[in-house]
Amino acid sequence: MIDPTTTPRLVDSLASVSRRHRLDRKLIVAPTHAAGRELLRRLAILREGWVGFEVLTPKKLAQKLAQRSLDQENLDIVDKFEQLALLDRALDSALTAEEGVFGELSEGVGFRERVHGAILALRLAEVCPRKLDDARFVQWEKKLFLVRVLQRYERLLTERCQADTATVLRLAMEELETEGGRMPAALEADQLLLLPGLSMRGLYGDLISALSARGGRVLETDPVIGLDVPRSLLWGRSGEASSGSHLYEPGEAVGGGEFVFFSAASVDIELREVLRRVVERGLSWDQVEIIAVDGTTYGSALHAIASQLGIPVTYAGGLPISRTRTGRVVKAYLDWIEEGFHASLIRRLLEAGDLRPPKGRGNHAPVALARRFRSLRVGWGRKRYRTQIKEALEGVDRMERGQTEPVDSFERRRNRAREEIEALRAILFSPLKETPTIPDRMGGDADRVSPAEIARGLRSFLRRVPRGRGADRRAREDVSRVLERIEATLNRRTDFRSAVSILRRHLDLRVRPEVFGDDPDGAGAPWTSTGGALHLSDLEHGGYSGREAVFVVGLDAERIPGGVRQDAVLLDSDRRVLGTGLLTSTEVFRERLFSFAAMFARLRGVVTMSFRAWDVSGAQTIAPSSILLHALRLGRADPSLTFDDLQEVISPVISAIPGAGRPALDGDDVWMRALGTDSSIKSGVESVRGSFPGLDRGLAAAEERMFGEPGQVHGIIQPRPEELDPRVKDGVVLSASRLEALASCPLRYLHSVVLGIRSPDDPELDPDRWLDPRQRGSLLHSVFEASLRTSRVDGIKPDEADFEGRALDILEERVGVFRSQVPAPGEGALNREVAGLREDVRSFVRMIRSDS
Repeated sequence: MIDPTTTPRLVDSLASVSRRHRLDRKLIVAPTHAAGRELLRRLAILREGWVGFEVLTPKKLAQKLAQRSLDQENLDIVDKFEQLALLDRALDSALTAEEGVFGELSEGVGFRERVHGAILALRLAEVCPRKLDDARFVQWEKKLFLVRVLQRYERLLTERCQADTATVLRLAMEELETEGGRMPAALEADQLLLLPGLSMRGLYGDLISALSARGGRVLETDPVIGLDVPRSLLWGRSGEASSGSHLYEPGEAVGGGEFVFFSAASVDIELREVLRRVVERGLSWDQVEIIAVDGTTYGSALHAIASQLGIPVTYAGGLPISRTRTGRVVKAYLDWIEEGFHASLIRRLLEAGDLRPPKGRGNHAPVALARRFRSLRVGWGRKRYRTQIKEALEGVDRMERGQTEPVDSFERRRNRAREEIEALRAILFSPLKETPTIPDRMGGDADRVSPAEIARGLRSFLRRVPRGRGADRRAREDVSRVLERIEATLNRRTDFRSAVSILRRHLDLRVRPEVFGDDPDGAGAPWTSTGGALHLSDLEHGGYSGREAVFVVGLDAERIPGGVRQDAVLLDSDRRVLGTGLLTSTEVFRERLFSFAAMFARLRGVVTMSFRAWDVSGAQTIAPSSILLHALRLGRADPSLTFDDLQEVISPVISAIPGAGRPALDGDDVWMRALGTDSSIKSGVESVRGSFPGLDRGLAAAEERMFGEPGQVHGIIQPRPEELDPRVKDGVVLSASRLEALASCPLRYLHSVVLGIRSPDDPELDPDRWLDPRQRGSLLHSVFEASLRTSRVDGIKPDEADFEGRALDILEERVGVFRSQVPAPGEGALNREVAGLREDVRSFVRMIRSDS
């Protein structure tokens, strides 16, 4: 017998079905595949039978039902990329003669996404163009625009013999009608089980209702007391109330659950405190589930902490791809082309080993390639990569051997330089060729570009990224599949920024990291929980694992319950006119509250609830969610408690310093505990210096340079006239500038001349300037010198008209040379500066003529 105090009612209901129908084929219809799989895993842990179960989402079930009709009508189901392409074509067609605000917004990615969402919502709500045209909208122009888009989209589907989700759902309903009142044979199921919480909106609701009428059974679950069931969610009979069922009616609770509360200064600190409490309670990792309100933010933070501490973690919603090498490279490439091909991004990828030359180009150290690349002084601009690399290869043949350098050492140095430059060429030239023409950094004019063209360049760039293992390999495979579909479908040209935004959104993927002990090249960590690993879930999947220790994190007022926001295209007033298949913003808000309460009712054991109380970026405090107050009232069986009482419970805010008696997770906790107490923080400088001798010597040198007597750190060292004094040793040459440096700052002379230290000479971007004062002066000096010299040789006098023409011609020649050496921030800045240089040359000519 299953203990209801430790097992959710939903699992108990599923177990009773399993016991009664051991060998039957049982089909579970779940909101997500992961939720259904988690329930079956819990069933197996309880030693109940799980044979014969299959999990399907409503969308997959509809496809199964509609397959015969799809085959008969020769219809192909569109994927999300094909659907996006069709919606874009329909929208463009509707905007052909459009004037006003819709035409102005037509290239905005946000505008298009909201129009796409509105059209798909209308389709799923069974709103046809005629019904939409008959509706009374406040904004008449918007209604006509949506009617045109919807008509064109449906016409494109028909012309191409394609079916979207709404079409599949309608065909599935027709298939059910042909089967009469019995369970459809296409499902090949003896028992059809419907999970509470399934969407009942529009066509989805029609399908679920039809299945329920044909024998589909809604599983019992823990009830939600105090909130009405939203009409948009499936809900059936409920069992006895659990301790969490009374979250919104704490006064009716028979026995309050055990709830613990705390607040933390940041997301990282909040998660580290969770892990400390797990260790303190002596729990194993697979006894713990963390439910995050914001799965992306908390998933990334937990992965960083768990990787450092060696804690195995499974992720119900997957791991953000940004945590993988492939994700980092994808972001870097899109940033690279958006920021005008700035060399610093490539240098960082080379240093990290994220870009490698193809086989046969040598096994070069990442740092060596990055150093060689930096010496090219690319700066920014796609043309600079080709010119600088080609000039560097030509310069290798002009390299000279040092006076005392052995011949074999010189040959090795020259060969190494050539091989490293050729490796850089092999890494960069192909992606540069495949990347389409885009605006310069200052937003200059360029041809419109499609996401498919940018995807082609990104695929070429990814070929130079090591495949890696585990999550990196899976991320690479997932990204490659998405890019292939984008190349095949998203060929509509738009402005460059919009195309990049579309690509970013399609590549915001989730991957499965490996769990310790798994084959890194195998299937990877499951989306469901597994033995030996801590489990991170979100609000959609939380509470299904049935683990005895649950931590709900991220419960601040900004994240949950959040605000009430209307759709930007289909306003609440429009939705009320169109019918029940479209939810208003208030109904969506109520659905979100109820879904959280349903998840909370499933929880068992000790539930710890927390939030981050400080926003670092905004430098402001964050209020706790009202849900925390409801939970406090429930835990203490006192509905009269206020936010002041909650504030007392969650104070003080936990900081990076572990609380008294808390176990230390790693060396960071040990250090912070040694430095901090409840009331003050020690300096700790001497302890750190004693533990890190190298750091101690560096700090001592800095202090001596700032406050000590003149000595070595100021450049006063033992004289070596036999090596450095030109009066003693032949061959030592001192220019006027070096003598000036020796007199003005001996330390700078020591660094630059004696030690040969050079500061990085990377080109720096100034949006309004091409040349810095030194470069500008050098260019003008060369123009003035060449003008006087060549004019004297050719017999051209300063007062002749040809003298000014000669000077301006030489200026144009020198500008061309400098353009290959110094990247321009944009054509506008370049043209302004060249015009100023021409005026300087004309002033020089006037001065020479007046002196003559």
